[in-house]
Amino acid sequence: MDEWSVRENVKLRLVDPADAESLYEQIEKTRPQLAKFMPWGDATRSVEDERKFLTYCQERMEDQKLWNASIIIDGKAVGMIDLHNIDRANQHAEVGYWLGGEYQGNGVMTDCLEKLLSIGFDELGLHKIKLLAERVNVASNAVAKKVGFVLEGQLKDEIYSDGKFHNADLYAIVE
Repeated sequence: MDEWSVRENVKLRLVDPADAESLYEQIEKTRPQLAKFMPWGDATRSVEDERKFLTYCQERMEDQKLWNASIIIDGKAVGMIDLHNIDRANQHAEVGYWLGGEYQGNGVMTDCLEKLLSIGFDELGLHKIKLLAERVNVASNAVAKKVGFVLEGQLKDEIYSDGKFHNADLYAIVE
């Protein structure tokens, strides 16, 4: 399957380089916020950069080290959600996500993360999914808790973004 319904107007669709322009538009619109929490926020500087990244994702998916989807709202790619560092032997992976600013604040990411958990557990056969969120990223921490992730620990100086190291909360959910 290449597409999963989340809500009436929201879908997850496996990454496709054809979505580069739409995703880059959202990166441009949300750059200050993305750069604050995502190391790639400042580095993605063109549609071609995004297209290369999406092609790279497809290659990693073939190696089964990554599962990555675009978040589609009303037919337009406006964010991404993934399972990365997939460890088949130990049946776990880590989740990452971002969403264009104009689409935030109405539960879209919460619903997409719930769908991703279903895909991870039911389709990919994972046992545990982890989520790492900077302590200062209140929205990401709230999404993790809303979906049922449990705080397993706090990691000091774990993430370098916005020009400095940040502590991170490590969450996990077990099937």
